[in-house]
Amino acid sequence: MSHELRIPKWVNKENFHKMLSQAIADLEDITFFRASRAMVSGENYSTLILRVQIEMKLKDGTVKKSSFMLKLPHETKEMKEILASLNFFHVENVTYIDIINEMEKMYKDVGIEVKFGAQCYRLPTDSQELYVLLEDLCSSGFRNVNRLNGLDVEHTEFVLRKLALFHAASACRVAKLGPYPEALFVRNLDFEHTRERIQGIYGLLIEAFMNNLQKYKNGEKYREPLLKFYNNVTEWFVNASAMHKKYFNVLNHGDIWTNNILFKYKADGHVEETYFIDYQNCNYGSPVQDLYVLIISSVHIDVKLKKFDHFIDYYYKHLVENLELLKYPLVIMSRNQLQEQLKVFGGWSLLTSLFITGIALLEPTDKAKIENVIRDTPEGIEFRNLIYSNSRYIQHIEEILPWIYERGFMNPENLLEDLGPSISSKIKKTS
Repeated sequence: MSHELRIPKWVNKENFHKMLSQAIADLEDITFFRASRAMVSGENYSTLILRVQIEMKLKDGTVKKSSFMLKLPHETKEMKEILASLNFFHVENVTYIDIINEMEKMYKDVGIEVKFGAQCYRLPTDSQELYVLLEDLCSSGFRNVNRLNGLDVEHTEFVLRKLALFHAASACRVAKLGPYPEALFVRNLDFEHTRERIQGIYGLLIEAFMNNLQKYKNGEKYREPLLKFYNNVTEWFVNASAMHKKYFNVLNHGDIWTNNILFKYKADGHVEETYFIDYQNCNYGSPVQDLYVLIISSVHIDVKLKKFDHFIDYYYKHLVENLELLKYPLVIMSRNQLQEQLKVFGGWSLLTSLFITGIALLEPTDKAKIENVIRDTPEGIEFRNLIYSNSRYIQHIEEILPWIYERGFMNPENLLEDLGPSISSKIKKTS
């Protein structure tokens, strides 16, 4: 049974009236105000999403309707700690209000109209509550694709074009104006408490995955190399999440899967526009993080791997076009250098297939709660087993595992041996 929804006291008509009156000069009154849960279980794990619906009476007597999406932290102790330690809400507000506006202006200055997401608002309240308040894009005709099916080629290419715009603008901004605030956008996870949290969460997922490995075609073939990678998952994650100056870096979205991508369609059914949401995980680093997360978690099984190289080439072509458009002042990364990053950071494909892919392919269920992901409880064990025994997930992982294995992405020593500081000396040996 789902938890009873408790609306914070500061989410009220008075605060929204103050905010809206600054934007709508002839606002007289809010005649209808309702806040309700916007998503069912399994559609969002990191935050609680409310939909705020409003009807306004204007001074000329007309009625105007507005709808907003309000993100709040989960009430679970563990998730509050994670969100606070990673500054999720501050990062997302800064991204919407400062970073995205700056990017959009960069393209406007060269004659291109680009929009990366929803309008972001701040309520005039003295409260120190953590929240992100956005326009409700569904009111403008945007919607998600069915995450169980994944993205076809048209949708994937549309997302890659927008991702190339986002990445190129961030690289140009840093090259011309200097780095983004490191405390917000450059990950440093090399702390004991952070390592313990990473190991705790991934350890539970890995245990459930390995318990289901025998159900996958030729699964036992990969047990030993998987164990070697997973025994070093914390070390790999800490190093791969860092920004390595020897490589071309961009501002990654950091969580670019189906539920965080919205599409608007033309009358003929083809894609007209795409916006990203959930910018709370943005981080400056290798662009292949976003590429692996998108393709491995969210592209249809028929094209995910068969057209992987095509998708990379397509992204690279548009990245270069946008870097040139924005007059990137440094040497542009070559296709071979991108290929090198795909190899060095290949472990992102394995971690994505372990977690986000499983979540994306799971049928809606009331068991889909963040506490069942991160807690070692009977309910958590049952839910994690549900992820990895799901027939849809099995269909995907049976193709993904040999693809990852053939590329050598299960060997953490090979993957990160040339990154400084080297992790090879810290790799745990498996018998």
